[in-house]
Amino acid sequence: MKTFNTLVSDYQILSRDNSTANLALGKSLMNTFIAKVLIARDWVFNRSSYTDASVAGQQKYPKPYNCERVRSIKVNASSINYFPKEVTSREVWNNLNRTTTPATSDAVVKYFIEADHIELYPVPATDDNEITIYFQKLIKTLSATDYETGTISVTTPYTTAVVGSTSPATAFVAAMVGRHIVPTDDGYAYEIESVESISAMTVKREIRMTLSGSAFKISELIPLPFGFQDIPLWFALSIYFQSKEGSIDQSREYERMAREGLVELLRRDAKSTGNVLTKQDTEELEGIIDINKYPLNME
Repeated sequence: MKTFNTLVSDYQILSRDNSTANLALGKSLMNTFIAKVLIARDWVFNRSSYTDASVAGQQKYPKPYNCERVRSIKVNASSINYFPKEVTSREVWNNLNRTTTPATSDAVVKYFIEADHIELYPVPATDDNEITIYFQKLIKTLSATDYETGTISVTTPYTTAVVGSTSPATAFVAAMVGRHIVPTDDGYAYEIESVESISAMTVKREIRMTLSGSAFKISELIPLPFGFQDIPLWFALSIYFQSKEGSIDQSREYERMAREGLVELLRRDAKSTGNVLTKQDTEELEGIIDINKYPLNME
């Protein structure tokens, strides 16, 4: 588990350059790399889901705030699971809905994605059917500083409610949604699902123990699996040392480390148990790491 700010600090130490310009460069290169990796394939580790509730007569439902691409949808009605198929053509979708009174049924068979919402067909006929949206998570530019003012408490074990202190006062804000809070007394990272007030938030996963006045840190985590979070650092350093006279060997070594890390990441994410990478798998690495595509002149 590594935070973005930890990786930025490591970049400054290993590049031996604490200048403001180099700090900005390191952040930019690591964000560029992370974005390229996450859009390269349908990574298992980058999948998530969100559950909404149907409203009788309502066809449109918002996409999750952190949804980059919808993978599939499940509608549960009367203990029956329906898996509607996506309609990709607006014309076809309009033809389906070309009636004065839209067809209604809990047996949803089609869905259509329009900008920031999802439309269902037929229109749900009853309230409170579970609509589960499976998706690839949004690629976000990492930039926030860590937050650790005040303390937190969790009144009962295996709950998702986190309460901030009043003295010193916490100042939780909506922008923290999607980041992770790490209680010092627990040590695990919990993704923040919602912020109700400056002293109350809800996390996605149950916190396993009670906490009372625990120090904490709210951070942006590197969105790669544990053990692979240094790969963006190796990539950024390979580009940095490319521009330094006499440092090409160092640049190539960091490039090698990044490439090997990506191969292991592909192997980890592979669905088969044989750990065999196909030609298509390895071709997906092309363009992600190529130091010749990032000419720099920092001298």
